[in-house]
Amino acid sequence: MQDVTKNTARHQFLIPSKVNIMVHPSAVSAHNVWLKFRPKKSSIKISDVDKYHKPPVRVIRGKDHYLYFNCFERVSQIFQDESKLSQPFIIIAGHDQQIVKMAWLEVLTLCFYRDVNHVLLWQHLKKHCAQSILRELMNCDDLRTEDYCRFAGIDQHQYEYQQKLLVDETKNLGLEQDMSWLYGK
Repeated sequence: MQDVTKNTARHQFLIPSKVNIMVHPSAVSAHNVWLKFRPKKSSIKISDVDKYHKPPVRVIRGKDHYLYFNCFERVSQIFQDESKLSQPFIIIAGHDQQIVKMAWLEVLTLCFYRDVNHVLLWQHLKKHCAQSILRELMNCDDLRTEDYCRFAGIDQHQYEYQQKLLVDETKNLGLEQDMSWLYGK
């Protein structure tokens, strides 16, 4: 007889201000990239929606805390507007490989937002996310700019235009080369 352990999930309501909820250590890098590129927009107020109809957030139970690894926008909204209200959470068993994928999937959804800087986002994705995970999530063999543009649904000319703006902006932020005015000459 084989010993088969099942991944069981439990639905539970928690009041975030009364429990310790933090980002999973395996998802910190993805969360930081998401924070840098998330859209600065106002969110829909759902604090008055019945707790049974709110979207649940998957968390992993630690010793005296809970760890989240995706749904960054929803968790941010909970911390800002709904921390004193009962919230639906699904407590699951954690597997680091899946947690990392889910966290980076959350970051990749930013590719589809209108005002995202694709050049900087793509640079951060290539720098901070494992190439194997990026290739798997983007469903591509290589990680070329063309692959990113195809995945994000943008024209490569749009990407190149943003790249040119970024270079021009960097040049304009530089200091004057002649610093003689500092020394009163």
